[in-house]
Amino acid sequence: MNIVVLLKIVPDTETRFQINNEGTDVVWDDTIEWVLGPYDEYAIEEAIRIKEAHGGKVISVTIGRGKEEKSIRKAMAMGVDEGVLIENDELVTSDPTSIAKALAETVKSLNPDIILTGRMATDSSDSFVGPAVAELLNFPVVTEISSLEIADGVATAIRDASGRKEKFELKLPAVFTADKGLNEPRYPKLPMIMKAKQKPLDKKGDAGTPIIKNVNQLKVEFPAKKEAGSKITGTVDEMVNQLVDGLANKEKVL
Repeated sequence: MNIVVLLKIVPDTETRFQINNEGTDVVWDDTIEWVLGPYDEYAIEEAIRIKEAHGGKVISVTIGRGKEEKSIRKAMAMGVDEGVLIENDELVTSDPTSIAKALAETVKSLNPDIILTGRMATDSSDSFVGPAVAELLNFPVVTEISSLEIADGVATAIRDASGRKEKFELKLPAVFTADKGLNEPRYPKLPMIMKAKQKPLDKKGDAGTPIIKNVNQLKVEFPAKKEAGSKITGTVDEMVNQLVDGLANKEKVL
């Protein structure tokens, strides 16, 4: 069984970003710590568990700008067998549709039975790429899964929706996006970390498809600073009057 995991290496959530002088992008310098996407770790763990239960191998596919190998090696230390890294600055900064096309083209050559990825990219809050890859490959997809079982070429997936659980049964090959709670990602042990250094990582300059930019990023800016809140003091009646006055006259919600 070929299990493919789509990984996005993202800036650590503690990163303090700077914007370039033109205001068109973030400054991508060496102060940024790159890590595995948190939701992608659940996808990695699930892929490894499927391999352990059913055999086969796990292959990761990543698009990046040359800062990704350390994080990919961590995925390999967890249990990923092989990796494909497409290093292309133009592709990294292109729109999600172009990225999905490049990933689909690469994944197609790997003959996957299952494709897993995180439910969203934490740097862009984008949940588009996983389902788009499924559409391009004409594979069924279930997003934000909290449970997955494989038997006889059929997958049974459960996703948590608002106030209910949804259960899906679909034939493989298929695509799944992993949500928090699907599993508990393992911590790599020292022997696996050492073995990961020797696992094959195929680095490419492109995915073999033309890059067509459909979206151009024009401006990047920090969110406006919020005004400081007001402190209400006095007796209960005075505080109630101040609160009602503020909601009615300042916030205009009453």
